[in-house]
Amino acid sequence: MSDELKFRQRAIRMRLTGWAVTAICATLARSREWFYKWWRRYVDEGARGLRDRSSAPHRPGRVVSDELRRAIVTLRDRLMRRHGPRERYRLAGAPTIRHELACLGYHPLPSLRTIERVLQAAGRTSPAFRTQPLVASSDYPEWRVARSNQRHQMDMIGPRYLKGSRRPWFFLVYRDCYDQAVYVEFQPRPKLEAVLGFVVRAWQRLGLPDVLQVDNGEWFGRTTHPGALSRFVRLALLVGVELTFIPEGEPWRNGSVEHFNGWLQARLLAILLRSPAQVRHELAALMETCYYEHIHTSLNFQTTAQVRRGLALHKLPHNFQAQLHPLLVAIGRVVFIRRVRPSGCITLLGVNYKAGKRWAQHYVVATLYTRTMTVKIHYQRRLLRQYNFPFVGKRNL
Repeated sequence: MSDELKFRQRAIRMRLTGWAVTAICATLARSREWFYKWWRRYVDEGARGLRDRSSAPHRPGRVVSDELRRAIVTLRDRLMRRHGPRERYRLAGAPTIRHELACLGYHPLPSLRTIERVLQAAGRTSPAFRTQPLVASSDYPEWRVARSNQRHQMDMIGPRYLKGSRRPWFFLVYRDCYDQAVYVEFQPRPKLEAVLGFVVRAWQRLGLPDVLQVDNGEWFGRTTHPGALSRFVRLALLVGVELTFIPEGEPWRNGSVEHFNGWLQARLLAILLRSPAQVRHELAALMETCYYEHIHTSLNFQTTAQVRRGLALHKLPHNFQAQLHPLLVAIGRVVFIRRVRPSGCITLLGVNYKAGKRWAQHYVVATLYTRTMTVKIHYQRRLLRQYNFPFVGKRNL
């Protein structure tokens, strides 16, 4: 018998012998609410009402029929067959299986957890790709995405090597954080001109985003002279895209594209790749499968194609070639997320700025306004410092 049950029984005995409720609560160091809860239980159910009740739901869980179990396992086996490029990149998890069951007219549909339990019992599960866990930080700026082309992310994977070749190759990856639309190319070690061409083709295919989030690699923001703006930054300003640079040395902050990168490499690099033409054929099948067949729970069990159907997307024209010519600096903003060093400083495009030692190890948002060439440093929307940016070059005013 538990000590708590003994307290309840003693309280009822004391009340039955005439003790006042106040005295009972004072003697047992319990509240009046506690006493009346168990007194009502005793009056309604007798001594049995003083025992703990099970926290399990009153209704038993829905029993999965043998027919539904067989259907789930059979669908899993069919989706896991990888005979060709399109099938190789299909998903076979619980959301996809649930969607297939809905298309076949099963009702009521099992929950995702029920499907996962059935697959686990049948030995059909496989470990999912896991990205690097985020470091807990209460002051890292977060943005919620609620529509397509609100925030995109771009990254580069490499070097990778083809069978029998020592030439380094790279995957250029571009992804919409909301609807998961992707665009991928396979190139030899790219120069800046190739990266500019890639992002232009991504904008022509997926549309222009409000914000493009990138790391601090040499192809995006790095310049040879402090105060200079790279051609990548100038191109984004020209077309009205706000660039956001994640903190240096924290690639996991580009979580959407990093997660896709892990999945892509696990699928694509598992096969023997001998030529660039073969890789590009595989990528074409991968992008089509991702667009039309991948079911996303975050999109209410819809595909990217279903979400984007009917949207009026602002895309670059097919004859756009401004990236091939010298680019002046247009009016706009460039955003940098930085973790303040112990010295209290941050670095933007090769220029050091003082945020203050008080904010060491905290994340701040520094925004460059090209109209006035000023930098404003904010911590959780609080303006900390404002500086002039030592710009080198010409502006398109």
